[in-house]
Amino acid sequence: MWHKDRQEISPWKGIFLIAPSVAGVVIAGSVSGFLQLMEWATLDQFFRLRPPEPIEQRIVIVTIDEPDIKYVAQWPMPDMAMARLLKNISSQKPRAIGLDIYRDLVVEPGHQELISVFKSTPNVIGIEKVAGSPVDPPPTLEESGQVAAADLMLDADGKVRRGLILIGNSEGKSRQSLGVKLALMYLEAEGISLRVISSEKKIYGLGEAVFVPLTGKEVGYMTKDTGGYQILLNFRGGTDRFTTISMTDVLENRIPPDLMRDRIVFIGAITPSLQDIFQTPYSSSIISSGEATPGVVIHANLTSQILNAALEGRPMMRAWSKKYAGIWIIFCSFISAISCVLLLPKNGVNKLAFFQVTIGSILLEIIVLLLISYLAFLSGLLIPPFSPILAAIASTILTANYHNQWQLKLVNQKLEIANQQLNEYSKTLEIKVAERTKDLLHRTKQLSTILKKLKSAQTQLIQAEKMSALGQLVAGIAHEINNPTNFIYGNISHAEDYFSDLLELIDLYQEYYPNPGEEIEKFIDEIELDYLSEDLSKVLHSMKTGASRIREIVKSLRTFSRLDEAEIKEVDIHEGIDSTLMILENRLQQRRDNAAIAVIKEYGQLPSIVCYAGQLNQVFMNLLINAIDAIEGQPNQPNPNQNGSTNSWIKIVTRVRNAEQIEILIADNGPGIPDEVKSRLFDPFFTTKPVGKGTGLGLSISYSIIVEKHGGKLDVSSTPGKGTEFRIVIPVKLPHTAKSAPQDKNTEKKVS
Repeated sequence: MWHKDRQEISPWKGIFLIAPSVAGVVIAGSVSGFLQLMEWATLDQFFRLRPPEPIEQRIVIVTIDEPDIKYVAQWPMPDMAMARLLKNISSQKPRAIGLDIYRDLVVEPGHQELISVFKSTPNVIGIEKVAGSPVDPPPTLEESGQVAAADLMLDADGKVRRGLILIGNSEGKSRQSLGVKLALMYLEAEGISLRVISSEKKIYGLGEAVFVPLTGKEVGYMTKDTGGYQILLNFRGGTDRFTTISMTDVLENRIPPDLMRDRIVFIGAITPSLQDIFQTPYSSSIISSGEATPGVVIHANLTSQILNAALEGRPMMRAWSKKYAGIWIIFCSFISAISCVLLLPKNGVNKLAFFQVTIGSILLEIIVLLLISYLAFLSGLLIPPFSPILAAIASTILTANYHNQWQLKLVNQKLEIANQQLNEYSKTLEIKVAERTKDLLHRTKQLSTILKKLKSAQTQLIQAEKMSALGQLVAGIAHEINNPTNFIYGNISHAEDYFSDLLELIDLYQEYYPNPGEEIEKFIDEIELDYLSEDLSKVLHSMKTGASRIREIVKSLRTFSRLDEAEIKEVDIHEGIDSTLMILENRLQQRRDNAAIAVIKEYGQLPSIVCYAGQLNQVFMNLLINAIDAIEGQPNQPNPNQNGSTNSWIKIVTRVRNAEQIEILIADNGPGIPDEVKSRLFDPFFTTKPVGKGTGLGLSISYSIIVEKHGGKLDVSSTPGKGTEFRIVIPVKLPHTAKSAPQDKNTEKKVS
C-alpha cells in the first residue's frame, strides 16, 4: 500500500520542483528585460491581426510628400506658402489645427504675413522639441500659449508604443503633447473637460475615458523610462485609417466642401527624406517588413485614441504590473505541469503516447495563452504572452521528462523484482535438472524409437524435444565438469608453491647436512631425487595446461547450448561458429586413421543478428559434422591455398548479402554428393551413412530451423569428386510473424 502511494505521490513531487523553478527563471528573464523584445514582437502582431478599425471621421491629415516639396520649390517651405496653407485650412472652420512642422527659423518671403496668420488663428497649435536636442517653438505662438510638444517615446527596440501626455521642459513647465492638446481643444467644444479621480496616483477622467499613467511597475518598462506623464498607445492604424489631403491640393484650394469643418487638422510630412518617420507595431510582421509610420500619423493616433475613449468608451491600453505578470507566469507553469501529469499514461513507458501528449499539450498551451492574451488585448489589457508560453512549454517538457524517468524507474524496479524471482527459480531448476538428467537420457532413447515411426509429420516435435534435451544435457555436463576443473585449476598454483617450498627445504638440508645417513642416501638414489625434482614441475605444468583446456571446452559448451540465455536474442554469428569448432576440435585434429582437417575462416564484418541462437548453433554443428564425416570417408584432397599439399580442409565464409540479410558458406573438399542423393538431401530420416552413425534428421532439422524459424534459405551445391558447399541466408532481424505452416521442402529447397 505504501509503495503504491509513493508511486502516486512522486510525479506530483516533480511538479513542485519543476514548476516553481521554471517560473523563477522566466520571471527573472522577464524582469531583467531579457524576454522583452519577444513580448513586444508578439503584442505587435496583435495590432496587425486586430480587425481593421473604421477611418477616423474627426481628423484630417494634410500630408507633405516629395511632390509637395517640389511644388513649393524649397524646404523648409517659405513663410508665405505656410501662411497661405493655414488660411485655406482656416477657411474650412476646423476646430483645431496641429502644425507638426518645426518653425523656429524665419524663411522668407512672407514672414510678416505668417505672423499675422498665427495671431489671427487662435486654434493653430505649433510644436517644439523638449527632450534630447531641443527645438524652439514659433515665438508668436509661444507668446499666445499655442504650443505643444512634438516628442515621441521610443522603446528599447526603436518602436513607438507609448504616447506622451505631459512633459517638463527646461524651464520647469509642463508641456502637453501635440495630440493631447488638439484632443482637449476638440472635447472642450463638446463640453468635456478633465476631472481629477486620484491626485495622488495622477489618475484623471475625461468623458468616458480614464487616464492611468505608466509608473515603471508595468511589464517591459522601468521607472527611468516613464518620465513625464505617459500612456500606452492604442493605435487605430497607419495613414490609411485617416482622411488625408495633399498640401498641394490645399495650397491650390482644391479642398472638398466641409472636408475640415469641425474637425481636427494635422499638417505634417510623410516623406522618408524629411526623417520624420518612426517604427510602430505596424512596421513589421512575422513574415514581412512593413513601412515606417510618419510622426504626424502617430500624433493623430494619440488624438484619435483620446477622442474615441472620451466620447465612445473605446478601451485605453493598460499593461499588467510585474507583480501580476509574475503570478500569471507561476500559474501557467503549475497548470502546464499538472495537465501534463494528468494526461500522460500512468502505467508503463509508451514513447508514442509520451510524444503525442507532450506535443499536444504544448500546442494547446500556446493556442490558449495566445487566445487569452489576444482577447485581453482587444479589451484594452496587455497581458504578456511570450513569458507565460515559455514557462508553460518548459514546464511541460521537463514534467513530461520527469514523468517518463519516473515510469522507467518503476519499470526497472518491477524488472529487478522479477529478475530476483527468476534467479531463485533458476537455482531451484538447476538442482532439479541435475536430478532428472539420467531420467531424461533414458526417456530420450525411448522417444527416439517412437519418433522414427512418425516420419515427416512429426519432424517439428522431434526437433524441439531433441534440442531441449541436448541443451539441458550440454549445460548439465558443462556445469558438472566446471566445478572440479576450477578446483583443480585453482589448486595447481598452490601445489606448485608447496613443491617449490619442499625443494627449497631439501636444498637447505643438503647444504647444512651434506653427509646424511646411509639409509637416506640409499633412498635418494632409489627415488632419483634430481630427476623427480626436475620432472615434477613439468607434470604440474602439464596438469595446468590440461585443466585450462577443459575450461575452454566448458566455455564453448555453454556458448553452444545458450541454455541460460533468452531463446531469441541478438548474437555474434562468429561466436557461435567458433564455439562449435571448439567442440569439434578433437575430430579436426590428426588421428591414427585420419589426417588433420584444416579450417579456413574468411569472416566478413557482420552486424549482430536477432535469432534463435541455440538452434542456429545446432545447424552449424550438423553441417560441420557432415563435412567431417564426408572428408574422413575418402582420401585427402589438395589444399587450394597450397599447391601440392594433400591436406583436407573445411572453408567457412561469412559476408553481408544486403542491408537485411547475411550469408554463411560452409564448404569442404570431400567426395561431393551424387545427383540422385541431392534431391532427397533434406528429407526426414534419409541418410547415406552406415547404420548407427546417422539418423537422417540433421539436415531436415537444419532446414526447418533456417527456413521456417528464421525465414531464410538453405541450399547446397556439389560436384562429385570436388566437394560440397552449403549456403545459409538469414535475415538480420527475425520476421514479425513466424510461418504458420511448414513449407513443402520439395518445392522450396535449392540444390545444384
